This record gives sequence, C-alpha cells and structure tokens, in this order.
Amino acid sequence: MQHAIDPKIDCVFKALLGSDENRNLLIHFLNAFLAQELTEPLVWVDLTTIKNF
Repeated sequence: MQHAIDPKIDCVFKALLGSDENRNLLIHFLNAFLAQELTEPLVWVDLTTIKNF
C-alpha cells in the first residue's frame, strides 16, 4: 500500500515517532533498527523537546 505522505520527510517522521501517543511505535522502530547493537530491547524512551537556535 502506497501512502501520499512520505515518512522519510523530517516533519512527518517527527509527527509519527515524536509524540507521547506514538511512544510504543518509536520503541518498536528503535528496537528493530538497533537490534544488533542492543544487548536487550528498549522498553521505555523519554521524549524531550529541542529548540532550534
């Protein structure tokens, strides 16, 4: 299935993975992406806001 919104665009990526509502999606993504570097799966992430200078 092809979507009209490209998740590789920065603001779309942030909207998908940078909100408290989608925390489980972020954890799943990070565990899949970092599987070989992690000794055990992530179970929690803290989301913080970074202000642009």
